[in-house]
Order: sequence, then C-alpha cells, then structure tokens
Amino acid sequence: SRVTVPVVIRPRAKKQQRLLVLSYIFNRLSQFHHNSTMDRARVAISSLFGAEARSYTRFSLTRRTDGDGSRVEMKLAEAENDEEMGDGMADGMETRIEKPQNNYRPLGYLMAVILFVLIGFLVGYLAFRGQTPRKSRPFPDPISLEYNDDDEMTGTVSSLYFSDLKKMLQDNLGSSDLVSKIRKVSEADQRETGSTGDLTITQIIRQELLKTLGQHNVWFDTHYVSLQVNGKSPNRVLLVGGGIDDKLVPGPRNSQVYCPYSATGNFTGKLVYANYGTEDDFEFLSSRNVTVNGSVVIVRAGKINFAEKVSNAEKMKAGGVLIYPDPKDYDLNEDFAMFGHVHLGLGDPRTPGFPSFNHTQFPPTKSSGLPGILAHSISAKAAMYLLGQMRGTDVSIWDSSALKSGPGFANDDRQVMMEVNNVETVRELHNVFGVVKGFEEPDHYVVIGAQRDSYGPGAAESGVGTAILLELARDFSKMVEDGFRPKRSIIFASWSGGSFGTIGATEWLEGYMSVLHLKICAYFSLDRAVLGDDNFRMFGSSMLHNLIRESISEVKSPSSPEQTIYERAKSGVTDWTEAILQPMPMDTSVYAFLAVGGIPAIGLGFTEDKNYPCSTEVDTLETLNKFTNNKLEFVARTVAEVIGIAVIKLINDHQLPLDYQQYANELLRYTTQIHNYTSELKDRGLTTQWLLSARGDLIRAANNLKTEIETSDMNNVLLCRTYNNRIMRVEYNFLSPYVNIKSCPYRHLLYGKGNHTLAGIVEQLKLLRVNPNLVDFNMTRNDLAFATWTIQGAANALGGEVWASSNEF
Repeated sequence: SRVTVPVVIRPRAKKQQRLLVLSYIFNRLSQFHHNSTMDRARVAISSLFGAEARSYTRFSLTRRTDGDGSRVEMKLAEAENDEEMGDGMADGMETRIEKPQNNYRPLGYLMAVILFVLIGFLVGYLAFRGQTPRKSRPFPDPISLEYNDDDEMTGTVSSLYFSDLKKMLQDNLGSSDLVSKIRKVSEADQRETGSTGDLTITQIIRQELLKTLGQHNVWFDTHYVSLQVNGKSPNRVLLVGGGIDDKLVPGPRNSQVYCPYSATGNFTGKLVYANYGTEDDFEFLSSRNVTVNGSVVIVRAGKINFAEKVSNAEKMKAGGVLIYPDPKDYDLNEDFAMFGHVHLGLGDPRTPGFPSFNHTQFPPTKSSGLPGILAHSISAKAAMYLLGQMRGTDVSIWDSSALKSGPGFANDDRQVMMEVNNVETVRELHNVFGVVKGFEEPDHYVVIGAQRDSYGPGAAESGVGTAILLELARDFSKMVEDGFRPKRSIIFASWSGGSFGTIGATEWLEGYMSVLHLKICAYFSLDRAVLGDDNFRMFGSSMLHNLIRESISEVKSPSSPEQTIYERAKSGVTDWTEAILQPMPMDTSVYAFLAVGGIPAIGLGFTEDKNYPCSTEVDTLETLNKFTNNKLEFVARTVAEVIGIAVIKLINDHQLPLDYQQYANELLRYTTQIHNYTSELKDRGLTTQWLLSARGDLIRAANNLKTEIETSDMNNVLLCRTYNNRIMRVEYNFLSPYVNIKSCPYRHLLYGKGNHTLAGIVEQLKLLRVNPNLVDFNMTRNDLAFATWTIQGAANALGGEVWASSNEF
C-alpha cells in the first residue's frame, strides 16, 4: 500500500521541499489514525535524517510546462519490494535518494528531530480531533470522514435531504410523552406571573433545556414589571337604590377573580347590555337610541379580548364594565368567572415602548392603553341575576341569555355600583432561552416561543405550549447529534407575563429592538395550540402562509388520519386560507413580534366549534382531554410536527421560504378601498396616484428579486445571504418610521393599530364622506403621505442597492 501526496514546489528548494513534505505528511497521516501508516511515517522521518530504516522515501520531480514549479510524488515503500530508485526529470536531471547508511549525528541534531516529530504529531492529532464528533458534545462539526479501498481519506460535508430530516423529526416525536409534561406544568400551584409557582416552573424548564442543549446554550433574562393584583379589600358589585342594597355574592371560587389594570374606585350607574362589546354591538345600541353614556355596561366574554371590550365601552363614555361567560358560549359551572387583563396594549404598561430591565431608571409614565373606567369579571350566575331584571329594547337577535338591553331595571330606581380595589406592585419576571446553533449562519435564527404562566391550572393556556417547546428542543438537539447540520439557529423561548398582556415577550423585543429584526427570520407561537382536535386554525403574517400550507400538506389530520391537514382544510372551499385563517388576537406574542418588532410571526393550532374555558380554574388536563376526544398526545404531537417541518425549511433551505410577494396582494385590497374615495380626495386637492405608484414599485421590486434569485447560483453563500437579508427585512420595512413608538407602538402598516395604518386611513375616509366635520383632514393627509412613503421605502429596500431604486414618478 502507499500514500500519494501531490505537492507543487520550486525545483531548487530542496530544504523547503523536505520541510513541506514532512509537515504535510504528518498532518495527513495523523488523520488516518492508522497504526501501520504511522509506522511508515516514522520510517520516512528516519530516512530523511539519515537513520537506518526498513523503508525509504522517493521523490519524482516532473517539470510543469505552465510555470517554474515541479510536481513531487512521494512514496513510502518497503525497501525489499522496490525496484525503482529514481525518475527522470524533464530537463535531463535525475534526482535519486539512495538507501541511507548508518551515520553518526550530533546529539543536538537528534533532539531537534525528536522535537520536530512531536510538534508534527500534535498538530496532526489536533487536526484529526477537531474533525471527529465527540459524544459529550451535542453539536458536532459538519465534516464526516470516509475511507476508500486504498486507505485514502476524503473529507465530505454531511448533507441530508428534506425527506431524511422529516423522518428524523417524526422518529423523535414518536417517543414523545407530551401529556406527562402538560400534567407536570398544569399541576403546579399558583402560577401567576412572578409568583413562587411561576419561579418553580422556570427552574424546571431551565433544567430541562440544560439537560437537552448544554450549559452554554441556555440563558435567561430578568425584568421588573408593574402588575395589578387583588388588594386587601375585595372587589364588589352591588344593586343599590329602591330601598334595598343587595351585594352580588360571587362565591368562594370567584372571590379572587379580577381584571388587571382596571381603574380603581367606585362608580354607580344604570345597567346596559352590549352583547360582546364590539364596535358593531355599540353601533346597534346607538341605532336603537339606547344611552350608554354614564352607564355600567355588561358584556359577555368572547370574540374580542377584555381590553377591547372595555376600550369600546369607554369610547361610548360608559363608567364601568362587567364581563361574564354566557352559558350559550361556555359550558361552565355557573359559579365560575373568567380572568382577563384590560390593558389595551402589550408589555409593561408603565414602560411603554422601552424595556423594563431596570424599572427605577425611567421617569414615571404609563401606556395610553390603560383604561380610565372600572372593569370587573363576574360569574354567569351573578350576570343572570342582573339580566333577568332589565328592561328596554329587545335584543333577542343577539342569541344570548339577555332579552333586554336596558338602560336600567324594571324598578327604575335601582342601579349597579362597582367597587374595584386592585393594587399595583412590581414583580421580578424571568424569560428562559435555549439555542441550537446553526453551522453556516448562526446569527440568523428562528424563534419558537410559549407562555409559561397562567391564571389557574392553565393546561391549554400554557401547559401544551411549554410541553411542545421542550419536546422540539429535544428533537432538534437529537437530530443534530445524529448528523443534521442546520444552516441557521433555533431559539426556544419560555415567556412569563403572558396572562397580563404578553409582558415577557414584549419586554424582550423592546430590549433588543435595534437588532432582532436583523437576526430573526420568523417566530412561531405555541400558546393555546391545542383547544380541540378538529379545526386547524392559524393567524399572523401572510409571509408565512405559504410555508404553513406546505407544512400541513405533509402531516396527517388528527381527526381524519386518511387526509392531510391541508386536504381536510380545503375540502368544500375555494380558498384554503378562508377556511383556516382567523383574526389575529392583540394580546398574543404573535402580535408583539409582528406589529412591534416587524418580524414575520404566526400562531397555529387545533380548536373545536365550542369555546374552550381558558383563564378559568377548569382549564385542566381533564378538560383538555375532553375537548380533544382523549387524543391529546396525538394532537399535540401533530402541532409539533407541523411547526417542526416549517422550522426545518427555514433553517435548512438556501433561500428563506418567506413569501415576500404576498404583501403586494395585501396592499391591493387596501389601495382599492382608498381609491373608492377618489372624489373626496380630489375635492381637497389630493390624488391616490402616488399611493398606487408606490404599490407598483413594490410589485416590480418583488418580481425583480424573484428573477434575480431564479437566475443566480444559490449555492454561493455570500450571494444567498444577501438575498435572504432583503427578504427578512420586508416585514420590518412595513413599520411606519413616522409615528412615535411610545404613543403608537403598533406601527405596522397592515397589522398595527392607529390612524397611520391603511385600515385607519380607510376609516377616516369613510367618516369624511359621512360627516366631514368630525375629521381633521390635515391629519388624514399626513397619514396618507406617511403610508405612501412607508410603502415606497419597503419597495426601495426590497429592490436592493440604492442605484437600483427610483423615486421618480
């Protein structure tokens, strides 16, 4: 056997030639880790420096015609088997290294040789060691070593196809035990944000991630946030007037249920029923001449969150709001009330727009989303007692437990008095993180997040999400150990403060606002991912819709295993998104990442046609099993598989699978609506031409980028990274740079809230047509101009370099 090593050297540099060959041979042979080959290396060294040996080294130098270099072939061969002692050179010279004889060498020369051998061996050993995966290291280097029949080694980069990765994920999920994790989380005591129970679960999750990912891949951050909690005096609702005061006794189960961030104090007024408390519901009352001003409004839970209900009532100048779970919506014991915060915003309401890392360093301030009226949660039993005594307009059209709208009762002298005694406190909050680092672009990552805290057991609220989060961390870590080399990183985040308005996720975003949109490719929320087993639902950025479609096309439906989730979703409909897309809730981490951070984000999961009792004491493992028809493990595993497949595509594909062309279609819907008010704008000297032109530039930029990518070599790492950077920042470029982040943190032009959004502009134009006196047209004009240039800026950024952009209309 022999080893052939081609080396290009200069023809007269014999010392350089020997040193080069010596160094090269040790580095190569040490990688072989083959005893016989190492013996030959020692023989080669002995031969070069004059010691008697059983083998010799032979060099053949052949002149290259394209330069002054020579090609050297070095062979290690047994002396008795070798018949050739030299090769002729092109210029007639012959280099021949004869079999060496015994010669005396000085002791110092021998010491130098030994030192040189040791250095060469150490260099070679370290090189080999760096290329060999070690069991103690969870993330091996992406080099696998192969040997051919001639003991020649080749270095190859490990590559796995999508089908291989999908099977690895499914095999790992097959050994999951998600139900036990859900039980462990949901059975912990007192899991409100910042409580001792929350801290206990924090430590459990941290230990799980440490065991899975290793010490250097797990960390946490700490925030000091303002929470509103129950005071020493209980909140009360009483009927007053008519000669008798009746306290509505909520019962022992509801004595601690409250609405965080409510205004505090007392208010008394006539009672008005407003269905779900939506804007349409209040418009219906106005159309029936029902006076809301100065009243206490009672609404049922559902459709929109508690904060939006209270905000809508405050706009109608109500003084207080009572919220209850209607028996026609929730199959609950009539003594149960529901927990829910009423801050129309995200994060710590005392640090709007900036992080609460150190609460005391910022001047006193508050969020504009804090309500100025009272809010409290009551049971269905208490609500039925009130609704049964009401008078006024018939509201049976709303199909609820109420028959009359009010205001007031049959006994006209009786009113409702609310007393809210909540108190504000500062608590320490922790987010826990773990990471599987990428091998090519570790600074680009996908984030998977789950809420950890809850009011009550929280099996669906936070237990499912936490269990899936830990399972996916285990699965991807195992896949890397088994040979998967993700290009990009995955961050696993466990948030606290979810029940109080996504505080943990929002404060983290605000703390790293300047950098996260440059790093995060996409965000997946696991909150409330399993509320049933039948209907698949999603909400979030349209840039991720196509990716989710591809993912659910790979996974079987838990309710119809003979179909994929996609096949079941599109059956009987023309547009699959219409069947599964639902409005995005404001109080979710998806909304925080999307509208605050400008990062593509999505939430998904399975639901039932009936409402699940989240934020109650009956959100238990038993209830969750009932809603999933005793298939909780299978349904949770299905959600994990859908998200896992989407993540694999995001971290492994050369081009990020984000649909940057989708926003052109989204803009068409709004620009068409705005164009319908051309006459109103023209009368005031404005036109929609510039808005339509900006949208056209965005379409052209998206199409040009698609053409560039299709005609480029996406194996070129730098070129691929350049394209991906442009794709990643599309979402962020739709955050309006013209509004104040403190007063208007939800800056996204399509998903944000405020007059600066396209939806807000449409509403202003509607009002302009109906009642111009109620519209400040100069503000509307500014909003339209700012929206136009936000779209134009997004088009310029997507187009690439500044010399490729044109702002000439």
